[in-house]
Amino acid sequence: MTKIKLCLVTFGVIVGIVGLLHGSAELLRGSELVESRSVEALPEGWPNSEFRSLTSGSPVFSLLTGIPFYVLGILAISVSTTLIVCSATVLKRADLGVASLLLALLSVGVFLFGAGVGTPVIVSAPVIVTGILSTVRTKTRQRSETSKRRLLLAFNSFYGLHILSWILFFPGLFVYSFYAEISPALFLVAFVSMPVGTLGALASGYLYDKTT
Repeated sequence: MTKIKLCLVTFGVIVGIVGLLHGSAELLRGSELVESRSVEALPEGWPNSEFRSLTSGSPVFSLLTGIPFYVLGILAISVSTTLIVCSATVLKRADLGVASLLLALLSVGVFLFGAGVGTPVIVSAPVIVTGILSTVRTKTRQRSETSKRRLLLAFNSFYGLHILSWILFFPGLFVYSFYAEISPALFLVAFVSMPVGTLGALASGYLYDKTT
């Protein structure tokens, strides 16, 4: 598996898990109606006022209005589960170009049906663009073994940073918010390291894949 394909599969699963969390929070809002397309997934004061305030209520987009939040939650969970299963099976086996297009389609579903606004833009979009670019541009470049090792180290570092940033955010900050006040600096580190890890892994992974 190429490094870009690994990113596509892994980050697709992560976006799906985040969507499940959004959908689960929406279920807690019960029969309350979705009154606008831009809504907050977290119920008022849940899980606590601090975490909800820091995350701005976890905003999501809903294509449908006038439906109960539990219905939106079911839709979000359904599309997120589909993304997780497809990422771990279909996308893993498919050609990189086809897999990128399928991820794009599923990410649109994540965006439209209350499973997340930030992740399809910050995570899925760069992966999709890089996957398509990697398919279209077939030219490779010869690099020294030292350069290859450096690219591999950079990829592993950024790839790990992305995964660790999500672990820090959830369950890390989620659990921590019940016991102590979350430092804005700590929240910023967790938030900023996500796109940094994504872009770094994609850039170094692309260069590594195009190396002979």
